[in-house]
Amino acid sequence: MDKPSKTGPLAILTAALLWSTSGLLIKYVPWHPMAIASGRSLLAAIVFIFYFRKRLLGRINPMTWLSGLALVLTQSLFVIANKLTTAANAIMLQYTTPIFIVIIGAVFFRIRPTRREILVLFWAMAGIVLFFFDDLNLGNQLGNGLAVISGLTFAAVFVLNSRPECNVPSALFIGQIGTFLIGLPFLLLTEPSAMTALPLLSIGLLGVFQLGVSYILFQYGIRLTHPLHASLLSMIEPIMNPVWVFLMLKERPGMPALLGAIVVISAMLYLNVGKMKQVEAALPTAKETQSDQVD
Repeated sequence: MDKPSKTGPLAILTAALLWSTSGLLIKYVPWHPMAIASGRSLLAAIVFIFYFRKRLLGRINPMTWLSGLALVLTQSLFVIANKLTTAANAIMLQYTTPIFIVIIGAVFFRIRPTRREILVLFWAMAGIVLFFFDDLNLGNQLGNGLAVISGLTFAAVFVLNSRPECNVPSALFIGQIGTFLIGLPFLLLTEPSAMTALPLLSIGLLGVFQLGVSYILFQYGIRLTHPLHASLLSMIEPIMNPVWVFLMLKERPGMPALLGAIVVISAMLYLNVGKMKQVEAALPTAKETQSDQVD
């Protein structure tokens, strides 16, 4: 990590706030969910072309393709879930991604979970169950289920991106182009009458800022921010996502969903803080570092 600065945390906070607008902006677009995902990803891909440039042309191997495919599934499922259930349910259920990272590590890479991770696994699962008691209609339940699956596919993105052979910029670009192409038929079938100023503005904000600029800010900020601080600042996204929707559209999650959100956020906070304490304990202190330099 580069030397910490005030601009790093500010970039992380701004990225998280941009991410949090997805629920509201998606609700403003009366198109098929895949048409929304397609339009958003097309604009994001253009932003990434201008930012990453030659880095998009690096090595593209099976691991990179798999990461891109996982991102396609994540983005598509998340947009569909936002249309079927509340914004609070969609973002909170996807926010269980760290739990699925632990499960994937245990199943595929034989990484034994710690006691803390096992505790958090059951802790978060209890929160997930509460969301399914919020609204028992079929559409809401389907949206909740898709949001959980998007958390699993998002975990796959993190795991695959952490592999040394994965070219992350290329995987990110593949994810945007793949989402755009899969949703393109739905985008082309969208009625011209539905392409009014507000939906088009929302798609523009989703693609350029909520997805494109936010990722660039996060990439910049994470190099200048303590990992624990970055993790805590990122928690602004699941908190503010339903807040924007409530303030603008009066969409209010039920009591079970609110309780579920508290359980999930507290579980993720406990997991992240615990992991960072382990990392900090393994690092040399400033005094030890100075002593090494003198030696």
